[in-house]
Order: sequence, then structure tokens, then C-alpha cells
Amino acid sequence: MSSHDLNANRDTEFIPDLPERLATLARDGSAVAVATVISRKAPVSAQVGDKALIHADGRMEGFVGGACSREIVRRQALLALQGGQARLVRIVPGAAPDPEHAFAERVTVPMNCASEGESEVFIEPLLPPRLLIVVGRTPVARAIAAHAALMGDRVWRVLDDDEAPGEPDAVSLGALTARLSALPAAQRARVRSVVASQGHYDETAIEALLRAQPNPVGLLASARRAATVRDTLRVLSGFSDADLDRIRAPAGLHLGARTPHEVALSVLAQLVQLDRAGQVATPPPVPAAEQAPAAPVPTPADPSPMPSALLAQVMDLPALTVLNAEPTDAGSAVDPVCGMTVTLPAKHTADHAGVTYAFCCPHCKARFLKDPARYLTPG
Repeated sequence: MSSHDLNANRDTEFIPDLPERLATLARDGSAVAVATVISRKAPVSAQVGDKALIHADGRMEGFVGGACSREIVRRQALLALQGGQARLVRIVPGAAPDPEHAFAERVTVPMNCASEGESEVFIEPLLPPRLLIVVGRTPVARAIAAHAALMGDRVWRVLDDDEAPGEPDAVSLGALTARLSALPAAQRARVRSVVASQGHYDETAIEALLRAQPNPVGLLASARRAATVRDTLRVLSGFSDADLDRIRAPAGLHLGARTPHEVALSVLAQLVQLDRAGQVATPPPVPAAEQAPAAPVPTPADPSPMPSALLAQVMDLPALTVLNAEPTDAGSAVDPVCGMTVTLPAKHTADHAGVTYAFCCPHCKARFLKDPARYLTPG
């Protein structure tokens, strides 16, 4: 039995309290389509004003006609939910069918069952508000958030933990996973995200986003920088190549943008383009680099994976007192990979041979853990 048949078997022909049901679905963040019979030509079993709710899984509540009409309305409602656009569906015996697509406004569907009646059904999709997550305190991040709010999106500004207190409406990076996990599944399926911290905490934010929601993650970075981010996440977080292919970089359409507001326009234009193609909740089929499973599988993909002890340490680092071999002063240490001075306490640390080392960024930490001897050998 197909999932479609299972959904049909769970259908009901009675909605006890439609306004209350709609209010409950809105609170739950669920996507649903309301189908209303607006005209009929006998013989048909539905009456003008009859209604049904069609859920995203295909389940129906209510009555809009017999078995054939019911299946036509179900399919058209699911298409309307995909496109996010209302449509008028004419069900006419012997009619020439219109092409099916998610953004049709008026559709004629032939009635192939033994019926001579006609009906028109108006289908209105009710979708939870889209949530745009913008990571970073940069001018571009601010511009993206401002323009997205004008478009009617809910916006979460995500900042590092020490930056968030200065922004009253910000979500701290440390709280992002919990905030996303608390969302209903239907809302998580409609999350869009852009990481625009420009190197400050790209990896940390992308890891949280890949693990907590199913959609691709936009990264505002050059191709070279994006490759570095992917390599760092592969080593430190154990993501597979398929998981990392969910990172869209560089984010935005190629408009020749230069100013923060122009860059924001290019990023949001790309999101609109993907929305209209029905590709927000599911990665697009082309290019292949953007195909991915719904959730990352934390299995190291490196052909020479880190020793299990080091991997466990990276995944769950305890609070450590950093004592590099040659601290420059009481409040800093030297990154053994790049030589940069790191202010203590450092965000990125690793323990090797009983010594804790501090790093300026996750990338240096990943390079060190791959081959500690390379960076601890004099010269």
C-alpha cells in the first residue's frame, strides 16, 4: 500500500470546528490548504460552501465531493502548498486537462469517473511564516536582515555569545540549536539561512544549522574561503561530503553587487528564485553538488580519519586552562599553526601530549589535529 493510500485511509469527512482547527494549526506552525466548493452543476455530491483541510502529508478533513473529486482536490492542494499560491480548480467531465505546475492560478481537470456533474473548488494554502536566519554582525548581515523584514520574513539575527547582549533582538550562537529544535517540524522545513560573519564564526554557525534544520545553508564567502570552511568542518565535525554539499557558496546571484545593500539584494533574490522553484525544503536536482540528505550524518569522511581519542575531544571539549609552550604574556598564547597571538581564554583549543594549545580559528585547529608533529617540530 502506498503512502498516498495510507493518507486516504486516515481521511475524515467531518471538521468539528473549522476556526478552532485553523487556529491550532497556525500555533503549531503546520502547513495546510483550505478547499472550498464555490460552484456546482448537478449531479455532484458536494454543495456550495463545503470545505476540506488538506495537510502537507496528504491527509484530508472535511468533504468536497466523491472519491474522484476528492483525489483531484487532494493533488491540487498539495501542488498549491508547494507553490504557496491559491488556485481555482475546475472539475469538468471530458475536459482537456491543463498542465500541472505548482504556481498555477486556474486549473481545469477532467472528471474521468462515471459522473456528469461539474464543480469548482477554490484552494487556499496557509503556510507558516518563513524564517530567515542571518548570522553575523557585519554590515552585509545587517542589510540582509533589514531587507528580509521588509519582505515579510521572520528574521533571527544570530551573533556570537559575547556580541548578543548588545543586540536586544539577537539570538546567541550558543542558543541557536535549542531555538531551532524547539520549532515545529513544519517550520524547520521552511527555514532559510545565510552565514555572513565573514570568517569570525562561520564554522560554528554552519555546524549548528546543518544539524538542526534540513535546508541548504548560504555562506557569504569566496570559493577559496568556502573550501576552507568545508575542510575544517569535515575534520572537526565529522560531516560527509554530501552533508557539506548543502553549503551554498558564494551565496547570492551574480549581480555585480558591491555595497552591503546590493549584496543583500543579490542574496535575497537568490532565495526568492529558489522559493519560486520549490527548492527551499529540498535541495535542487542541479547542480549535483547541491544534492544532500535531510540531515547530516556525523561520520568522518577523511580517508585518513583522526584517531578516535582526538575526534572525541574535538566533539566535546571540556573547559581547559591554556598553557602554550611559549606564551607571549599572561593573557595570550601563540597559535602553533599560523603564529598569530591568541587572547586567552581562547575559543578554539586542543590537547596534545598533555599540553593544551590555543588557535585563532577552527581551521588552524583542524590542521593541527591532522598532523600535530608538523607544527611542533622546530623549524
